[in-house]
Amino acid sequence: MNRLFFILLAIATALAGFQADAKAAPRSLTILQTTDIHGAIGDAKSPGLLQIADAAEEIRHDLWIDCGDLTQGSFSATVDSGASMVEALSAAGCDVWVPGNHDFDYGTAVLAERIGAFRGTVLAANMKSTATPMKTSAWKMFERQGVKIAVVGIVPPYLGLWIAPEHLTGLELESPDAALERVMPEVMAAKPDVIVLAIHLGEYIAGRLNPDGKLRSMAALSAKFPQIDLILAGHSHQTEPGKRLYPGAWFVQAPPLGAGCARITVEADPAAKGDKVLSVTSKIVEGQDRAESKKLLPVLDPVRKQAAEAGRKPVARLEFELEPMKNGMKPNRLAELICLAMTEATGADAAFSGTLSNYKVSPGILNERELFLLAPYTDTVEVRSLSPAQIRTILRELEAKRKTADCMMYTGFTAPDGIDGALVLGRTGKTIPETGRVKVAVNTYDAHGAGGRYPELKKIMESVKAPEDAGKPDIRAALRAYLGKHYPATAKPAGPK
Repeated sequence: MNRLFFILLAIATALAGFQADAKAAPRSLTILQTTDIHGAIGDAKSPGLLQIADAAEEIRHDLWIDCGDLTQGSFSATVDSGASMVEALSAAGCDVWVPGNHDFDYGTAVLAERIGAFRGTVLAANMKSTATPMKTSAWKMFERQGVKIAVVGIVPPYLGLWIAPEHLTGLELESPDAALERVMPEVMAAKPDVIVLAIHLGEYIAGRLNPDGKLRSMAALSAKFPQIDLILAGHSHQTEPGKRLYPGAWFVQAPPLGAGCARITVEADPAAKGDKVLSVTSKIVEGQDRAESKKLLPVLDPVRKQAAEAGRKPVARLEFELEPMKNGMKPNRLAELICLAMTEATGADAAFSGTLSNYKVSPGILNERELFLLAPYTDTVEVRSLSPAQIRTILRELEAKRKTADCMMYTGFTAPDGIDGALVLGRTGKTIPETGRVKVAVNTYDAHGAGGRYPELKKIMESVKAPEDAGKPDIRAALRAYLGKHYPATAKPAGPK
């Protein structure tokens, strides 16, 4: 009996030792990252979420993190303001979603609905909503295969340079540095084995976005918070398979527009006394030529078919080509049409606009899908009554950009003697008095700085009160109405000259 007892004790001791060794052994984790999908469902011609989900089903992963700009950017996403994209990302098994700037385009109320519908965790450490409740957290601990992974999410703090203030009502935003300084002590106290920063910003952040005008880099953030092991980025539409940032964070950015995902392998040893992350490697998994996920087809195929049908609807018949602006203030027919559409929709005297995308249209029938490609962003038109001096300030700012794609055209007035001379109102042909006012229309994105490109325009537009009776028509709707009225699709094509 005693002999049997000692045999059983020896076996139990050996098993306990084996389990302890197994628990202490290094672990290999797989993390998937997506970003900037922009409503891309995917089809036979180009990949999207359907193909990404197929890859995710094949790759045995422990965590899937999406870094934003999910709900806006495709014609199909306009059908339900991105609701199907959120439903599909949830059904695919995504664990974390960090909203990007374009996820705010439909307004905070719609975003709150999308966040509430997401079945994973929405992270936004640097955002607080005081007006519209949003189900977000600053960070979350995930345990996978015995490894504790802390994920911190950061939304872009520059929303006020892209989006109308009324779409940001009640939102308080911090810089990434300030948010991490506040959150990191709490994260470290939880003793994670791996720390991941998921952020909707690229490796480099343009100086025009920062008050001091200086370029920022993710390497500086990594140096300030060396506890971070892995940075998953987005926003800039640059693909980075993986690189080391000083002093040790691994940096990855998945392909944009549904072209694929990033697969990151983390080797971690939870029993290590010092740094528990032994190595990080990563690669890009392309979506091209992959099958459509059978799991997501019931979610996305209906909206894809609905969009295809709606996209064929004719809007106008054009006898001319439309192309994007290339060299500043040179005449551009598309920019002129956008200006005219804004003035007609609002009753403004004048307008400023560039082209809104890089899409080019050939003569013939323009359909709804092509109209979307000409004006792809969810944006409105704003009107302000400006003095000649304020208009000249805007013209000087544009003059400095005349050789770049950031320049804009204008309609409704002329400056016969140059920017510093008198301004002549187009509809009357008379000089505008220096004490006079001109109703000027500008799209919302440009009116609030266009991501820091037009600081003077932003300052002027935000310093002047909008007319109380002024509506804010959708810019795509304004362009549709203008083209449909002046170039109706039912018009007979011109015969040979």
